[in-house]
This record gives sequence, structure tokens and C-alpha cells, in this order.
Amino acid sequence: MIEDAMPLDRLVIGDVEIVPILDVDALMPLGDMFDRAESPPGGIETLASRFPDEFTPEAWRFRDHCFLIRTPQGVALVDTGVGPIDSAAGRWFGIGGSLPDRLEAIGVAPTEVDHVIITHIHSDHVGWNTIDRGDGFVPFFPNARYHLHEADVAWAFGFEDDEDVREFAEVIAPLQASGQLDTAPEDHDVFPGLGLRHAPGHTPGHRCALLDVGDERVLFAGDLLHFTFQLDDTAYPSPADADPVGGSRSRSAWLERVKAEQMTLATAHLLPPIARLSREGVKSMLRVR
Repeated sequence: MIEDAMPLDRLVIGDVEIVPILDVDALMPLGDMFDRAESPPGGIETLASRFPDEFTPEAWRFRDHCFLIRTPQGVALVDTGVGPIDSAAGRWFGIGGSLPDRLEAIGVAPTEVDHVIITHIHSDHVGWNTIDRGDGFVPFFPNARYHLHEADVAWAFGFEDDEDVREFAEVIAPLQASGQLDTAPEDHDVFPGLGLRHAPGHTPGHRCALLDVGDERVLFAGDLLHFTFQLDDTAYPSPADADPVGGSRSRSAWLERVKAEQMTLATAHLLPPIARLSREGVKSMLRVR
């Protein structure tokens, strides 16, 4: 069972510890997020009053969480955030991420991470994959196996934008060169109890991670959703969906499972990052205590 007495910054289930790590907290103008003809449910002008933790009248509060999972079988990290200020996402936001400092604060060295699960190849999920040592980029987690669906790698090889090409060369190609990149497309476990599940749409290879501990299940949703209102309006597409229809299909299917199986939900961009859906319906996020 989930422990009742625990700090709100982590979740302990049996002998497994899950720590959400906030890499970046920034504001993104609403015009940049909702530039499509279809307005968010209820209208843009209502978002700040309905979801004050997520929106101001002018902006979306962009939070980017990674998740550290410590188990007797090993240490895994789900996504690597925005990265340093000179990363692709760092250059776009104008700020760098804090993942390395936050790992150090909880006593985890990069050498201790056994697996890095990259849910998908977007800039705010791959930024600390590598680090520039001065003579080139090398894996930031030198002993880790990095997991990225082959469909996303193939998709990235087709990038034509100079910035996208540069990013691929900085954060993915060094993993290939070091032999640390696992692009197996099949759903599989990285170690017992922690599995990868294909959930395409946001990107062709987008995946979730599913943790089984006794009677408890935790879904690490990646970018299955970006906004709380998508819990009710699963058809509303996420920003930068490669396949909006496919993304909505994956989101709806997984949220139905989360609700039916009473899973815990770990999300990159919602607050709180580790939560349960209301038993009364997919209406609200509740803190896991």
C-alpha cells in the first residue's frame, strides 16, 4: 500500500521510492500555446480562474518534471528535462534546468542511474541526456541504458530544421555512439516491475512507463496530456502533437485504465506531479499522501 506518512515531495510504495524532480518552472504566453482555431474548453479567458495553479490571465505556467525511481532492482530516471541553458529548449526558454543539482540534493550521482527512459524526443524531455565536456557531447549518465522507441529515432532522422538537427546531434547521436541507446520498439520491462508501453500520437514513438509494486500501479504519462482540463476533454490535442487524433486516442485509452484500475498518475506538466484521479470521475487531481 502507499505509505500514509511521507513527505509530499516523494512517493514510497513498499521498497520503491519515486521522486518528482522539477527541472524548469517558467511562463509561456497563452498565444503561443493556443494558436489553433479550436479554443480550450470553456475559453481561454476562463483558464486562470478555473485552474489558478496552471494559468495566469496571460500565460501557462510550464512545469517540467522528471521522475527518479529507486528500487531494489536498480535506479531509473524518466525523462531528462530541458537541460542546460545552451540546450535547444534552454535556448528557447532562456533558462536552464536544475536536474543535476536536484539529483545531487537527494544524494544520487549520475553514475548511479541504471536506466534512462525517454518518453519521447521533444526538447523538454531530452535536455540532460548528454553534457558538453568541451570536446564534444557525452552521455550525462555514463552507466545508464537509455530507452527511446525506434519510431522517434526514425522520425528525428527526418528533421530538416537546423535547430532540430543540431539538437539530435547533441542529445541523441552521442548515445548511439557510446552504445548506450536502446531503440527496441516492443513493450518490455527495463527491470522487473517497470515496463515501457507504446502510446503514440504526441510523437510516433511516444511511450509511457508503468510501474507495478504489489497491488499498486503508477503510470508515468510522459506527454500523454499537458493540461488538467484534458482529463475531462481527452479529445483536445496537446501542443506539438505529431498526430492529434492518435494522441487523443492514446490519452483516452490510458486515462480510462488509470481510472478503472485506480492507478497513481505521474505527469510531467501537471500539478501535483504525482496524483490520483477522483473516484467520482475524471474531474480533479488529488495529492497522494
